[in-house]
Amino acid sequence: MNQYTCLYVYESGTDMNIGKRLAAMLEELDWSEGELKRRSGVPQPTIHRIITGESQDPRQGNVEKIAKALGVTAHWLRHGGSRDQSVKEDIALYASNVEPGPPITSPYRAIKIVGTAQMGNEGYWYALDEAEGYIDVPSRDPDAYALRLKGHSMAPAIKDGWLAVVEPNSPLVPFEYVMIRLHDGESMVKELLRATEDEVLVGSVNSEYGRRTIPTDQIEQIHYVGGIAPPSKIRL
Repeated sequence: MNQYTCLYVYESGTDMNIGKRLAAMLEELDWSEGELKRRSGVPQPTIHRIITGESQDPRQGNVEKIAKALGVTAHWLRHGGSRDQSVKEDIALYASNVEPGPPITSPYRAIKIVGTAQMGNEGYWYALDEAEGYIDVPSRDPDAYALRLKGHSMAPAIKDGWLAVVEPNSPLVPFEYVMIRLHDGESMVKELLRATEDEVLVGSVNSEYGRRTIPTDQIEQIHYVGGIAPPSKIRL
């Protein structure tokens, strides 16, 4: 029996305050106030005031440090009850005070294939054939779509049957690919070389073809191509 047993002899079921619970824990572990100070970092006079009841409502930060050193929860040390149940209550209290963060999502998502572009000279096409399926590729654009490209006019940069992942909400990047649709229905995948208010200068994907300057008033859409995906990425 140590000094804390002498101070706090209690019967089972007797309500205890934080000081008595702390004293009982020190007795159980056979620790002195100095040992608890060493393990918790809480000053010994503070520990002594809690044990003697001089400090009946100690700072929560000190209670948490002491509880951690003792291997119990701050909730149990302050309020008592079942030690196992107090763990559940601490978890519930913590959860109620935590604001939910942004959802954790993978950048990989199902992107719909909206059509197959049958490519003509220099990579142009006038209409899309029907196409089904999705591809799983990384894209953060919620409006991203995919085009399946058929033909050899864009080889070797883009092979027959591969897909262009188009991201309409992404900014245009010089010297990367763009999908351009003109008001007359002509569409193309080109390398963006320069863009001004008046005109867009593009280069052909196939190096055998040259550059083209397109007045902006002829352009209906110009979308960034975020990537080229192989047909193995397709799923129905």
